[in-house]
Amino acid sequence: MSIWHSCPVERSWNIRQIDGADVRLRSSQSTGRVDVDVSAPVRAGDLWIQETDVRMNLTIALDRIKTGNFLTDGAVRAFISGYRAHDLVYAGAGNTSGEAAEISGRASAGTIDTQIVLAVSPVGTDWQSMSEIEIIGTVEFGRVHIPLPGVGTVDDLVVDIDARLAVMPA
Repeated sequence: MSIWHSCPVERSWNIRQIDGADVRLRSSQSTGRVDVDVSAPVRAGDLWIQETDVRMNLTIALDRIKTGNFLTDGAVRAFISGYRAHDLVYAGAGNTSGEAAEISGRASAGTIDTQIVLAVSPVGTDWQSMSEIEIIGTVEFGRVHIPLPGVGTVDDLVVDIDARLAVMPA
């Protein structure tokens, strides 16, 4: 028996954005001082599965971030540029446990570098025949300064991540 027959097969997909389905980043602070709900498109991404091992790379275009309000768009972009951030680049690994995968990895953008754990699951189908995935997670940024009038510094900024993205076999 050849070694090639005993190696597990790796399946891979390209991650792309569904029209209008940006990655949403939401924050709701317990103090009630700031509620941020922004979205940004996916620039690129890849997902690999080999047996139960999962790896994912995802690049989110922070320079195209939107709030839904043109007045706050500038403030949020100023906040992002203050960290010299253009793209949020995430690289993580984990494993599948049935219908979902838990993926842990580093996300970096400019001077931001943080650990993020994401739950990734196929939408409406299984891992082999999926055409969409759902990504859910939470990230803690600690103390940050937000350039919005009346907001200033926020202690313990926690942001929820939510996305539904298309995948195509690579």
